[in-house]
Amino acid sequence: MKKVIIISLFVLGMIIPNVSVKAVDVSNEEELREAIEQGGDIALTQDIVITQPLVIDKDVNISGSWDTPILMQGDDTLMTVNSGNVTLDRVYLYAGWNGKYDKWGYPENDVVKNQGKALVVNDGSVNFEDNSFIIAGKLGLEVNGGTVTGRIEMCAGEYNEDNEAYSGGQGIIANGGSITLNNSRIYSGETALTLNNNSVVNYIGEERYFDQYSGIFSSQNICIDSFNGNGAKVNDDAELNISNIEISSPNYALYLNGGTTTISGLVDIGSSNMGTGIYFNKGKNSADNKDILILKNNFIFGYLANQSPNFSIKVNSDIDELKITDEKNFLNLNNNKLILSFCSGGYVPVSQTEEEKRAICENLNANLDGPIYSNELGKCTAVYINGVKQKDADASCNPVTDNKNEPSQVVNVPATSAYASIIIITLGILCVIVSVIVTRRVTKKES
Repeated sequence: MKKVIIISLFVLGMIIPNVSVKAVDVSNEEELREAIEQGGDIALTQDIVITQPLVIDKDVNISGSWDTPILMQGDDTLMTVNSGNVTLDRVYLYAGWNGKYDKWGYPENDVVKNQGKALVVNDGSVNFEDNSFIIAGKLGLEVNGGTVTGRIEMCAGEYNEDNEAYSGGQGIIANGGSITLNNSRIYSGETALTLNNNSVVNYIGEERYFDQYSGIFSSQNICIDSFNGNGAKVNDDAELNISNIEISSPNYALYLNGGTTTISGLVDIGSSNMGTGIYFNKGKNSADNKDILILKNNFIFGYLANQSPNFSIKVNSDIDELKITDEKNFLNLNNNKLILSFCSGGYVPVSQTEEEKRAICENLNANLDGPIYSNELGKCTAVYINGVKQKDADASCNPVTDNKNEPSQVVNVPATSAYASIIIITLGILCVIVSVIVTRRVTKKES
C-alpha cells in the first residue's frame, strides 16, 4: 500500500508542474491593481488608463499587445518594481500621455514634454520579452538596483512630426544594478543613456557584416540616439559595454566622465550627425584608476562606404592622466594628439605604413580615409595606452622641491591671535620693568 501511495505522489508531482495556470484577464485599472496584488500571470484585454502609480513587489507576468497599452497622464511614475521577478511581454507603457486618440480610436503615441516616468526598478528583476514598448515624456526607465534584461523600443520626449525629432525626455538612467538589453532602440530628446555610481549596462546588437558589393554594412538599426543631448554618458565607476550598435548625438555620442567603457563589434559612433564621437572629460575610472576606454580586438568603426565619416575625438586638456586599452593598436600619440588611421571598412593599425594601410582598405573594398586627430592634449596630461606610458606630463606640472632650499613658510595669523600676541608682549615688558624697579629697591635697602 505504501508503494502505491509513493508512486501516486511521484506521478502527481510530475504532472502538477505541467498544469498551465490561466492568466487573469484585466480590462480596467481596478482589475489590474487587484491582479498585481495577487501576483501571477496577467493578460491585458484592452487599453487601460491608470490614475495612480502601479507598485509591484511580487512575481508578476504581464502580457499585452500594441492595442492594449497601459497609459497614464501627468507627471508621475507609471510603474515601480520594488521586488519580485517581473516579466513584461509585449507590454506598452505610456507615461505622460497627452490623453488623445487617433481617428481609429487608438491612443496616440504623443506624450507631453518632460512629463512622466514609465518604469522605475528599485530591486528585483524585470525581463522584457518579445519587444515591449516604452513611451515617456520625462524618463523611460530608471534603475536603482536589481536587474533588467530583454529587448525594448523606447521613445523619450515629445515628438515633432514636422522635423521628425524628439525634444525633452531622457531614455535610461542607471543609478545602480545591472541592465542587459539586446537589439533594442532608444530615441530621446535629451541624453539617451546615463550611467551613475557602480551601475553596469550591456547594450548589445546582432552581429553585422560588410557587403563588399554595395559597400554598406548590414544594419538592424540597433541604436542609442539623442536629438539634443548626449548619446551615452558614463559617470563615476559605472561600466558600459556596447557591441554592434549605432550611437548618435549632436553633442557627444560617448561622453566619458569616469567609469570604464568597452567597445566591441561593429559600432557606428557619431557618424550620422555633427557631434563628437568620443569625449574624454576624465581620463580614468573614478573608483579604481583603471582604463577609461577599452577597444576590443574585433572593434570596427562602421558606416556607409561611400560616405565620409563624421567622427572625432576630444580630450579635456585639464585631466592629469588618460588611460586606454587598445587591443588592435588603433590609437597612437602624435605631436601631443591622439590619432586614429582608418578606412571606410574599419580602423587600420596606426603602426602600419601608408602602403600597408591602403592595402588593408582595398582588401575591405574601401578607401583609405586618412587619420583622425584629437585636439591638443594638455601639457600636464600623461597618456597610457595598453599600460605603456606614451607621454609624460610637463616637468612644470609637478615641480620637485629641494627641502634644503625650501622658502620659509608664511603663516597667516588671524586678527584675534595678533591682538592676543600684542597683549602678551605688552604684559611681558611691564613684568620686566616691575622686576627691575623691585630689584633696585631691594639693593638700596640692603646697602
